[in-house]
Amino acid sequence: MTLSDWLDRLKPGPLPVFAHTRQILSEQRRRAEEITAREVAQTVLADPLATLNLIHSANLRGSRLGGEVSTAESALMMRGLGRYLDEARNLPVLEEGAPGRDGILMAALHALLRRVHHAAWQARDFAVLHSDVRAEEVQVAALLHAVPEFLLLLRAPVEALRLIRLKRRMPHAEAEQQILGGIHLDALRPPLLESWKAAELSRDLLDPNLIEKPRQAILNACLDIAERAQRGWWDEPLLVDYIALAGIENLPVESVIATVHANAMRAERAANWIASPGAGVWVPMLPGPWPFEPDDEEETAPTIQAKHAVEPPPAPARPAAPIPAPVEEEQHQVCPMPDKRVLRDALENIEGHLDGTLSLNQMSAVILKGLHTGLGLSRILFAMVTPDGLHVKSRFTLGMRPEDPMRHFAFDLDSRDLFGQLMGKMQGVWMRDDNRAKLWTMIHPTLREMIGDVDFYAMSLHANGKPVGLIYADRGQGDCGLDTHSYTDFKMLCLQAARGLGKLKQ
Repeated sequence: MTLSDWLDRLKPGPLPVFAHTRQILSEQRRRAEEITAREVAQTVLADPLATLNLIHSANLRGSRLGGEVSTAESALMMRGLGRYLDEARNLPVLEEGAPGRDGILMAALHALLRRVHHAAWQARDFAVLHSDVRAEEVQVAALLHAVPEFLLLLRAPVEALRLIRLKRRMPHAEAEQQILGGIHLDALRPPLLESWKAAELSRDLLDPNLIEKPRQAILNACLDIAERAQRGWWDEPLLVDYIALAGIENLPVESVIATVHANAMRAERAANWIASPGAGVWVPMLPGPWPFEPDDEEETAPTIQAKHAVEPPPAPARPAAPIPAPVEEEQHQVCPMPDKRVLRDALENIEGHLDGTLSLNQMSAVILKGLHTGLGLSRILFAMVTPDGLHVKSRFTLGMRPEDPMRHFAFDLDSRDLFGQLMGKMQGVWMRDDNRAKLWTMIHPTLREMIGDVDFYAMSLHANGKPVGLIYADRGQGDCGLDTHSYTDFKMLCLQAARGLGKLKQ
């Protein structure tokens, strides 16, 4: 089928809502005199089908009045709150139609609903953290992103279910191309949303060409997190999303991870009517193989599998039985152990992407993982030269609590203290007992107070003949000291990092 064929098959028309949605709307109608548009909007926003239906009908009217809406609350005000609640009594219910008689199809719809609800929850929360006064616009865009998948399940269920099964065995883009006749969902989404009268603002938020803008970057990261976390939290590319959000929100990576996990669990509890487990369930999981999916056996194209299947990445196993609490004993500090395999992978990953295929966030994720897991370094700070070329400021941190003053690490590029001198050329330093008397006094008192009494490594990064940043790392306070082998590996990884930073995607 061609793109126009799919657009015709999925064109605007009657759209059901989930039974829970109509039930809540019916209860709210009984309080129509006292209820607010915001309260009703929250009910609508829990159901992507209801959201699309409301936005579509409001913008059909708005197009005649010369305006369009991009939030559920605005759409309700345009439609009239009382009128909408009255008309909601006649909304068709998904479970009462043909999908409700197909257990596999309903399971797929609930799984998609759970993922989309999670993505929208994350997107709204991180938009609010970014002081976005119109955070609901980002939330609505997250819901509309899944419109092609919902419509395929409702209008082309055979192809949609085959696509879901095939995506478990091969890259998503390849599966989409095979099932949809050479078309990707990313190509189908813009014209489909336009035909359903989604606001131009919503379509812009989903435009991959605008990904560098903060709102688009937040939305993209949250959509990816919800997609990957469906099968656990051990998917390595999640770190790229965390770093992207950390840079936008000016938060440590650990704070972003904690917020993401908390959002996942809150989203799970807020929609306990969805008959499918969400990402919040998998937070405590350990790595391991994902169990066999019951409907996998229904895939009837073994030749396709043999031709296109790729080895899936390791995914988490389901939680084991609760482990009895250990007997209390004296606490000992556990020092992180370097993992040479991870270090080697980081070096090779950078080497393999010197062709400009990685963004700053992606390259930073590779570097931070190599330092943290590959070298066993506890607290890591990646500072970068500011756009005006005058200062060096913390950009990414790992292993540092939100209240850690090192989050505010900064110095003038032309300063004469230790870090300023490091920036003169690409060089490193290992602060330790035998050189502390000489070097410690060369550090600005404010930075000395930030760092504390610890040994550390630091190395400036130069790319294309110019200073671009500095990496600081230590193993915290206590007995976990630094060593010569780790320092050698640290410098080697920093040299490779500088090469990678000089070949970023433009």
